[in-house]
Amino acid sequence: MTGADAVVSALKKLCVEHVFGIVSIHNMPIFDAINRDGSIKIIDTRHEMGATHAADGYARATGKIGVVIASTGPGTTNTITGLYEASYASSPVLLITGQAETAFYGKHHGYVHEAENQLQMLRTVTRRAESPRFASQIEEFILQVASDMFSGRPQPGAVEIPIDLQYNNTQTGTHQFAPASLNPPDSSLVTQAAELIGMHKKRIIIAGGGVTRGKASQALIQFAEILNAPVFTTANGRGVIPEDHPLCIGNLYQSRRLHDDLKDCELTIAIGTRFQVGVNGSGANLKPPGKLLHLDIDPASLNLTYAADLAIEGDARQLLEAILLQLNAEPGNDPFLQKIQQSAKGVKLGLRKRIGPDYEGIMESIRANLPRDGNIVRDSTVPAYNFANQLLEIYEPGTFIGPNSGAIGPGLPLAIGMAIGTGKKTVVIHGDGGFMLHATELATAAQYSVPLVVCVFNDGGYGVLRGLQKRQFDGNMFEVDLGFVDFKMFAESMGVTGFNVQSLEEFKSAFAQAMDEDGPCLLNIDMRELEPMQGSILPEG
Repeated sequence: MTGADAVVSALKKLCVEHVFGIVSIHNMPIFDAINRDGSIKIIDTRHEMGATHAADGYARATGKIGVVIASTGPGTTNTITGLYEASYASSPVLLITGQAETAFYGKHHGYVHEAENQLQMLRTVTRRAESPRFASQIEEFILQVASDMFSGRPQPGAVEIPIDLQYNNTQTGTHQFAPASLNPPDSSLVTQAAELIGMHKKRIIIAGGGVTRGKASQALIQFAEILNAPVFTTANGRGVIPEDHPLCIGNLYQSRRLHDDLKDCELTIAIGTRFQVGVNGSGANLKPPGKLLHLDIDPASLNLTYAADLAIEGDARQLLEAILLQLNAEPGNDPFLQKIQQSAKGVKLGLRKRIGPDYEGIMESIRANLPRDGNIVRDSTVPAYNFANQLLEIYEPGTFIGPNSGAIGPGLPLAIGMAIGTGKKTVVIHGDGGFMLHATELATAAQYSVPLVVCVFNDGGYGVLRGLQKRQFDGNMFEVDLGFVDFKMFAESMGVTGFNVQSLEEFKSAFAQAMDEDGPCLLNIDMRELEPMQGSILPEG
């Protein structure tokens, strides 16, 4: 076998079914080996950053490893933003890339696509990056990097392979993938947690992405129901408890109005969240009320933003199941729960009033036409901050994703990976400014008939930044107007069905038609013709 065949052998041991990438002179042997083997499907994207975001969306939606294949130098630098985002999102994305042949590596001869410091660059955005020096090391290095990626909080990894090693002959690998084992929770700390919970009746739960990744949804629901405790979710934790469940408060923990009603809370139980801090440090001053019991798989996240009264390292499902076995707690205080429920209803009513009837109708049309387990991807855009992040109900874990780093633009490629990984209809909520960063990936969606409905809310610029500038620079706005693009024509030029939308009724009709299509569709929504939102809810974390 060749070094490239060793790559395929490793990927098969990782149970990889799809890879995303762009072919180049420094990875052609790998693509050739994948095609000769025939068991892995290649998704040819239009940009390496798009490929990396797609692999990220695939990983988040499936829980499997997301693989991107790029070329050395410019191809790899294009992946860095995607790896940066995957790191933020705790997403296991593996980059396999090329490198100059070993005879020229490190010689500074200006070899084509030479990237002498590529490995050091990759190590800034991955948990582990390696570069074999012999073809016999390729399979071993890929499997070792993959194992580290799944150790604790998932993180991306990378392996660069000099082009001559991809062609060189080597022996069939005997290495096996050894996934990192989960250490059982500390039994004494679990006992302390059960006792701490039993000491209080006014409790709240905050569930984050660790509950999603740990497949701990059912344990969480059982835990919440026994305690009769309201459950807040982070953006990454949405769906771990259905948002029509009476105990689910949703992604409203950042609401200051709700925090006023939480002052008499005695215990906050935070599971699988690192309390990510938002713009201008927002969130850091919203200290969890009462005592804090913090459960997380990443020890670095414990006692980070807030000091915990009791912090336990461990997998969310294992910890919840262990605590449930020892739990002897009375159900939570009914008046306290009802106060939080009523306060949450008030916040949501206020948010609905602010977005106005057109956007409320759009939101309800999306939810009514999408199955409970349908996928929703949101970009960093005004509609996401105003209704998708908090009001658009999510019912299943892992069905709502978006850029964790606050990046603008990953929405479309994230959705492509999510739709390919799950095979389910996926709705993308995008702004026109962010959409333009990866608009060419529509051609990828068309090529593979990806089941997407791309909703581009078009206001001719960067709407979120307009709001921030207006607030922070005495109403002055600059470099945020991009012109109004006819995205329907753009989509159709790439073989994607397009619709122009200028009213709520047109949206309802177009969205219903798009849901009936097998392949991708795009709705170009003219925000100038809709009743404007009364206020912009800007990003707070």
